[in-house]
Amino acid sequence: MSKMWDQRYAESKYIYGKKANAFFEEQLNLLSSGKVLLPAEGEGRNAAYAASKGWAVDAFDYSKQAVENARVFFEENKVDVNMYHGSILDHPTVVEKYDALALLYLHLPSQERMKTHHFVADSLKPGGVVVMEVFSKRQIGRNSGGPQKEDMLYDILEIRRDFHEFDISVLEEVEIYLSEGKLHNGNAMVIRFVGRKKNI
Repeated sequence: MSKMWDQRYAESKYIYGKKANAFFEEQLNLLSSGKVLLPAEGEGRNAAYAASKGWAVDAFDYSKQAVENARVFFEENKVDVNMYHGSILDHPTVVEKYDALALLYLHLPSQERMKTHHFVADSLKPGGVVVMEVFSKRQIGRNSGGPQKEDMLYDILEIRRDFHEFDISVLEEVEIYLSEGKLHNGNAMVIRFVGRKKNI
């Protein structure tokens, strides 16, 4: 799988564009800056935006080529980001380290998603915020982006279940127009989620 992504990122740079995801940008601007983790960050567009707003950014991606492209992008934008190669499925456990974490179009088989969501919960400090934008199961049949396997897509009930210990401020399935490079383009069905880890 990593070879496929390496090839994709090598053939054309900035396949999802250079501008940060609109929902991530909107939600980040509602928070006080701190330390943020961005798994599956691709070529660095969201990390660069967060760093430009004063956040201390850790980010990683499964594709070595994406990481190389991202580092060039950070230099061009004169931002400081700790970007490294890695997968969320075998990432070392970090406990209550981050003020925010974003999962943006990270699509894994359902049996692996719960592990990912536990990683999110463990990584955030009490009061930390998770921001998600992902394709919903109703994205099947659309050519605007994302996998066409239902098992790799999301529904609201699943997110509510996995993040039941979070205070939810946003959880909605909406149709939006995506304009993120050549791979996210057109009308799409997505789920947006913002939750705050409870202070227990």
